Amino acid sequence: MIIYGINPVREAIRSQQIHVQQVWLAVKKPGFALGHVPVTRTDKGTIGKLTGTSSHQGIAAEIGDFPYADEHGPLSADQPMNLVMLDRVNDPHNLGAVIRVCEGAGVDAVIIGRRFGTGVTAAVFKVSAGAAAHLPVISVESLPHYAGQLKDAGFKLLAVEAGEGALPLAEIDRLSGGKNLFLFGSEGEGMSRNLLEKADIRMELPMKGHVNSLNLSTSVAATLYRLII
Repeated sequence: MIIYGINPVREAIRSQQIHVQQVWLAVKKPGFALGHVPVTRTDKGTIGKLTGTSSHQGIAAEIGDFPYADEHGPLSADQPMNLVMLDRVNDPHNLGAVIRVCEGAGVDAVIIGRRFGTGVTAAVFKVSAGAAAHLPVISVESLPHYAGQLKDAGFKLLAVEAGEGALPLAEIDRLSGGKNLFLFGSEGEGMSRNLLEKADIRMELPMKGHVNSLNLSTSVAATLYRLII
């Protein structure tokens, strides 16, 4: 995979989980150390062809396949942990924005499904501002099945989905310690019934304006900063 943009390439080079194989550079100085990564000096047009976009800021890097984290790690965890699971999120911009929020909030991993939703792409990497280089992302075959495994492993499942039985977010006590899995659905389709039924708590963000919903990354930010920060 070829990633692009100053922040994504810088964070990939700084990352412990990304191996940067090659950098293409069309600016004199990127503003950060490139270390021992091989560098090819070129022009912005060439980088545009490599990346398929004009928003590359004169820098791109080859990182190979994105290194998804091992799904077995959280199942055997014996320490406090906060995870975020995203159901049917198809928009790379939404996924990238959520990863950026989760990394900033200190979440331990984001979990996505392989069958329904986007994976980590170059666009996701760019929108995350490089946060995807640091935050573990776990890709699993079945979100409901994996959520059930996490529940059996001692995780509390908290679904953010408006509807019957949902409690206002303000009524949920701040979570200090423990193992928590936050469940979010896509902006369009919401959360699948099979996943929602796994939840121990269902909660919603109160809306006082005329628009009846927030975008996904804003909902994730409001929830995490209310409950775990």
